[in-house]
Amino acid sequence: MKMEEGLMVLQRVGPMVQQIAEAIAATVNCHVTIIDANLVRVAGTGPYEGKVRRHIPQGSVFIKVLKRKETIVIENPGHERECWDCSAKDDCIETYEICTPILWKDKAMGVIGIFAFDEKQREYLKEKKEDLLNFLEKMSQLIASKIGETILYEKIDARNKELDAVIQNVHQGIICITSKGNVSQINAKAVELLGLSKPIDELQGINLREIWANALILKSIEENKEYIDREEYFEGQDFKKGLLTTVKLICQGDNLIGAVGSFTDLENIQRSAYKTRENHTGFSLNNLIGVSSKIMEVKERTKKVANYDSTVLITGESGTGKEVFARAIHDASQRADYPFIGINCSAIPESLLESELFGYEPGAFTGASKKGKAGKMELANKGTFFLDEIGDMPLFLQAKLLRVLQDKKVTRIGGLKPKELDIRIIAATNKDLRELIKKRMFREDLYYRLNVIPIALPPLRERLDDIPILAEYFLRIYNERFQKNIKGFTSEAMAFLMSYPWPGNVRELENIVEYGINFAENDYISIEDIKDRFENFIYTGTKSLKEMVQEYEYQVINKYLEKFGNTDEGRKKTSEILGISRATLYRKLSQS
Repeated sequence: MKMEEGLMVLQRVGPMVQQIAEAIAATVNCHVTIIDANLVRVAGTGPYEGKVRRHIPQGSVFIKVLKRKETIVIENPGHERECWDCSAKDDCIETYEICTPILWKDKAMGVIGIFAFDEKQREYLKEKKEDLLNFLEKMSQLIASKIGETILYEKIDARNKELDAVIQNVHQGIICITSKGNVSQINAKAVELLGLSKPIDELQGINLREIWANALILKSIEENKEYIDREEYFEGQDFKKGLLTTVKLICQGDNLIGAVGSFTDLENIQRSAYKTRENHTGFSLNNLIGVSSKIMEVKERTKKVANYDSTVLITGESGTGKEVFARAIHDASQRADYPFIGINCSAIPESLLESELFGYEPGAFTGASKKGKAGKMELANKGTFFLDEIGDMPLFLQAKLLRVLQDKKVTRIGGLKPKELDIRIIAATNKDLRELIKKRMFREDLYYRLNVIPIALPPLRERLDDIPILAEYFLRIYNERFQKNIKGFTSEAMAFLMSYPWPGNVRELENIVEYGINFAENDYISIEDIKDRFENFIYTGTKSLKEMVQEYEYQVINKYLEKFGNTDEGRKKTSEILGISRATLYRKLSQS
């Protein structure tokens, strides 16, 4: 608090100052007035009682007392030099006065004045002058101490209000308790996280054990030990909440007087971790590599469905990029700011798959964590859940998954209360689910639940013009990763890549590029650098890359001419779609 603000404190403690004035008056049998540093009367007895909150006369001796910071005694009011500047000197009815400054931190905060109004009082004050000077000094010190207490209290009160404002507005739950476990402070976020029904003012003062007997903050007090980012759980009547808690102890000297606990929703932290990770993966429709007509059709179809919540089933051979497309759909959707969480149904043992999907309560089965665990479907809430290799999911789990998809609720293993789910489902498989249905290895009702929006990814052998683009893309990645500077592929090596059937699709192409960069000794990857990876494939082609490209261009042009007709109008439409001139169109047709 600034000193200027402190000068007004006598007015804020007016009732207390009035009581002191009345006590002084009763003691000395004279009248008393007290003014503040702004020359406003804050207390008074007798003729001054009705003048409280008014300014004193201009030029009054009180002004000199404030300025000099010393006591002034006037034995003949209205006639002494000290009274010459007073605007009320001609009407003064006082017969004797003693004025003493109220000093706080060497600042004059006000003045106490004792006044006589008749000869008897005058003689008394004159006779007891020395005693009264000491007495007034003590009274001045008393008022100064009250000023100090008031200012200190106001400072503490202001800081407490600031602290309360901070506590109430942070995004973490905050609970402060005494060493006995009584709640001294709790914020709205804590009430929300713990699902408490009582308002904050009713919670303050109660013992925390009444609402949260096993709270980590109570354990911290008992053990005299602090905790940082420790997982704990709060169990309410209808729910259980996982929390990540930090506890700091409050000590006064060597004495433990309390503790402060801050906690955050554990599931929100887990979701945020997934969100942060996914936001840096760069999966987007714009980043999907490929310009072939088939992949462009898939990309266009993907764009149309991305913004809706319809379930998507992505099919395609292994290595065609099903997960890449799933992540791109998520990135382009309204759920992009929430988690994308996937699970590979073929990569997780059947005995663990159920708990990974749906989670479990504490002690649900032998070996289960005592704290329980949220399933991945829960963690994906508000985001996208990706079921990769859905064709490998066991039949008993297919039934449970179908129920979750229908009810939009999930129940943990060993749990009784289902939890609401707000997720989008994307599934993927490299198997023919219709054949699995015939063999009774896949539920038909689940198939129809998943196959709302089918997206079929073409194999790499059907998108030959994407091979050079993908190869260059992977080349840039692995050049940077391995700190090499391979400039590209020889024409023979590229022709080889264009003629290979790619059973492993894009994933296999990426592996081949990485392999070639490791063994290339020149600026360009040659057939010799990569042929060892193609044990069962014998390349017999003799066409150059230029010849293969010309052949492909001829096939594309003829496809459109078949569509629009080999007429002037058809050739015009074909050249417009392909973005080439009519002359270029004729030239490319003549080269084949």
